[in-house]
Amino acid sequence: MDIKKVKIIKLDDLGRGIGYVNDKIIFIPNALPNELVSVKITYNNKKYLEGEVIKYYNKSLLRTLSFCPYYNLCGGCSLQHISYLDTLEFKKEKVKNILNKFAKLDTDIDIVKNEKEINYRNKIELKIEDNIWGYYNNKSHSLVSIDYCLIALSSINEVLKYKKYFDIKNGSIAIRSNSNNEILISINSKDKVDININEIKKYINLKGVIVNDKVIYNNSYFIEEFDNLKFKVNYNSFFQVNLFTFKKIVDYIKENISGNNLLDLYCGVGILGQVLSNKFKKVYGIELNEDSIKDANYNMKLNNINNIKYVCSDAKDMMKYINDSIDTLIVDPPRSGLLKSMIEDIIKLNIKNIIYVSCNPISLSRDLNLLKDNYEIKDIKLFDMFSYTYHVECVCILNLR
Repeated sequence: MDIKKVKIIKLDDLGRGIGYVNDKIIFIPNALPNELVSVKITYNNKKYLEGEVIKYYNKSLLRTLSFCPYYNLCGGCSLQHISYLDTLEFKKEKVKNILNKFAKLDTDIDIVKNEKEINYRNKIELKIEDNIWGYYNNKSHSLVSIDYCLIALSSINEVLKYKKYFDIKNGSIAIRSNSNNEILISINSKDKVDININEIKKYINLKGVIVNDKVIYNNSYFIEEFDNLKFKVNYNSFFQVNLFTFKKIVDYIKENISGNNLLDLYCGVGILGQVLSNKFKKVYGIELNEDSIKDANYNMKLNNINNIKYVCSDAKDMMKYINDSIDTLIVDPPRSGLLKSMIEDIIKLNIKNIIYVSCNPISLSRDLNLLKDNYEIKDIKLFDMFSYTYHVECVCILNLR
């Protein structure tokens, strides 16, 4: 076993400690600046090393005891060894450094706390092996048995209490809950699945069970209420998993948005465009996923909204579908960000106001670098969607120069 003694200098963007072994950089989870640690080398690349701590010679004053019994096993909430407030400072500094590096932007940034540090996720997915439910260990396929997930809503954890009524040898189970504690369960397995639905219904408000994409009980969806509107959430559709912080994002956008015609790119099931629809004469929503567009149209009728036109298309082809002069754009792209051709199209459309929502500060910085000659970056605010992880949601307000 290759063991090295390493002094931790700083944290990387994933929250791992950074040190050096013979002038080669090494990345070490659960290690903090100024700590001296013994490390087992777990990966050796030409350019860098990865390792895991086997001994601490001294511990940082920032270090705290993790509150989850599965910490260091499942690897999900990778920053539980520091306080919640310190995770926020880490995220602020991380984004500030990335913006400076990739977009030459030097700006103060505020971060909005997660309203609920725990019990905030309305969806989790667990793996099942030999009837054991759990998460995979970080960077392995070794299953960690889970009886309670601290970041999931309490209503989801209620389901885990009654695992004995599910006979699933191998596969996966996704559990969703809405704000009314209604539960939607989706199971995938190559084995025969047996579920005692009558018993489960005694303890949880079960709205639907789907096995291998077939509904075996009630419905494939439930209705979620958000910002005084209703939204159909299918078992396999994308929907915000933290509505507590997402509500703060929506409120922030409402304060900073105005115009006549709104283009909502990557609109999903239409949640952002619909909560903002009363501020605009016309809204265009573009989304590639056909099921999401069907749900968006369903939601529009459900909410008695009639000023939105949804188009099922790749966002890069947006120019084909816009007949009106667009003065406001909301874009919430995948982690890869926007294509350069899309940025060129946005500039050609002469859009006055842009709200750019991003979960990846690196691709965001790259895109802002291309936009900043034409757009003034009025404000950048961070929102903590996923407590005790390195992830952070960025919302940028841009105005045409």
